[in-house]
Amino acid sequence: MKLNSTIFITSIFFFTAACNQSEIQEKELAIEPKNPSAYSTGAVLWQQHSAEYEALCYQAYNIGERRLDELVDVNKTYDKPLAVVMDIDETVLDNSSYNATLIKNKMMYSKTSWMKWTSMQSADLVPGALEFIQYAKSKNVEVLFISNRMEAELNDTYQNIIDMGVDTVSKSNYYLKSTTSNKDERRAKVADKYEVILFFGDNLGDFNGVFDDTTVIERKKHVKNFRPLFGDKLIILPNPMYGEWEGALYNHDFSTTSDFRDSLRMNALNIFSIGK
Repeated sequence: MKLNSTIFITSIFFFTAACNQSEIQEKELAIEPKNPSAYSTGAVLWQQHSAEYEALCYQAYNIGERRLDELVDVNKTYDKPLAVVMDIDETVLDNSSYNATLIKNKMMYSKTSWMKWTSMQSADLVPGALEFIQYAKSKNVEVLFISNRMEAELNDTYQNIIDMGVDTVSKSNYYLKSTTSNKDERRAKVADKYEVILFFGDNLGDFNGVFDDTTVIERKKHVKNFRPLFGDKLIILPNPMYGEWEGALYNHDFSTTSDFRDSLRMNALNIFSIGK
């Protein structure tokens, strides 16, 4: 009887150990890998679903049309043809579906996935962009795109924009990236041929290279210096999803781990002391 008790107790021990091990394995399987793009969920939802986003876009383009009227109708003779320069991503084309897909699939941005997205030619138009471009053309003002999409993306980008109804901008008016993301050289080429009266963009680097690869504090100092130009010659569109503003938080180093970037974002939050 004593022997049987020992066997029974031993059996219970091994059965319990096996169950515990099984539970541990189930818990390990239940732990999902961290989603490196989850932090941007609120930004993507805001861009896709808030009426405020659309209102801000319409506001930007309404200001653009009014400035266009003032600049075109003024009694002034220009030596060169008039033009407006526009960025493409989050200025003319809305790529929030790409960013939403990254979140859903627990992926980070990559050149491969981005090129696949642009090859689909599926981006929607930013609210107000089409109407503004049509209005500019009706005023005999040329529309030029300076974008940091790669030159290899030209045909897909052109077709995407054509399919969205923007069929009045020649392919030769697309100035895409060949080497550097800094747009100063491309802006200079455009300025040689045109009198640029308005710039549209979602990123401050769309207006001037002084905003590129610099700190949060320096970017804000430059904004104060450029203050008279906003709403006058520089029209900015809302984009909370990505941009140089985020890169400045990471010292423009995206090679670090997602955990490290998480810590930088948390440390950048300006908070108040709740107390006890």
